[in-house]
Amino acid sequence: MTLREAIESGRALAADGATGTMLQRAGLAMGQAPEVWTLEKPDAIRALAAGYAEAGSDIIYTNTFGGNRIRLRLSGLEDRIAVVNTEAVRLAREAIAASGREIFLVASIGPTGEMLDPYGDLSADEARAAFAEQAALLGAAGVDGFACETFTALEEALLCLGAVKEVAAGRPVFASMAFESSGRTMMGVAPEDAARELSAAGADVVGANCSVGPEVVEAALRAMHEAVPGLRLLGKPNAGLPKVEDGRTVYSLQPEEMGAFVGKVRPLGACILGGCCGTTPAHIREIKRAIGSL
Repeated sequence: MTLREAIESGRALAADGATGTMLQRAGLAMGQAPEVWTLEKPDAIRALAAGYAEAGSDIIYTNTFGGNRIRLRLSGLEDRIAVVNTEAVRLAREAIAASGREIFLVASIGPTGEMLDPYGDLSADEARAAFAEQAALLGAAGVDGFACETFTALEEALLCLGAVKEVAAGRPVFASMAFESSGRTMMGVAPEDAARELSAAGADVVGANCSVGPEVVEAALRAMHEAVPGLRLLGKPNAGLPKVEDGRTVYSLQPEEMGAFVGKVRPLGACILGGCCGTTPAHIREIKRAIGSL
């Protein structure tokens, strides 16, 4: 079964959880790009995917959220963009193969980290080219689908979606934005507008990830459902608001609360359910259990 077939079957799929905060638990320095560890500590990347596979994830994302050329410049890795992206796919594939389960691998593609003109110096053409380059590398490496995730500017999300769809070759593309407690993204985008424009631009699944926690993501998905009935939705919330304790970032949301989130958003058309910052395999295990109990 392909990922597209699984989505179109109407079943709910458990995605994975956090990448960055899980790697920080394993020793990744605060502020260090997770993509660095793809090259320096491949065993940790493989183990991360293996942990989610064991927890029951049906979908695992690649460690490539910041793998576009513009974002990689911050770590001095822009000239190694090909190996950063292809190795991330290879490591995740190895973990999936070792699990013995059918798990789909989705390419994570995040924002450039720069502001688009006229608010910043990055042109739309430069951003689209960066997304197209990364998507082509990930597509050639053999992913099952793509996720344009954690966008706050709708224009940038649409640029990413358009670039990815050019190389998707029939593979499904998710588009997900990060909403704040206000109900809008940091750049003022309302979930209703995101749902309408991203679905019209060809996203197979539209949703919300990161954000503050399940309540904010639930509200965003409810607004999306009302704006575009029948739209397939994705929800990957953070494990609540982070706190710093003894120099460590701690998230307080318990795994059981993530399971409750599933029951609230599944009736809205949410078919991809997972976690973002602060979530662990324990949270995903509860999501998988909740899906099975519906």
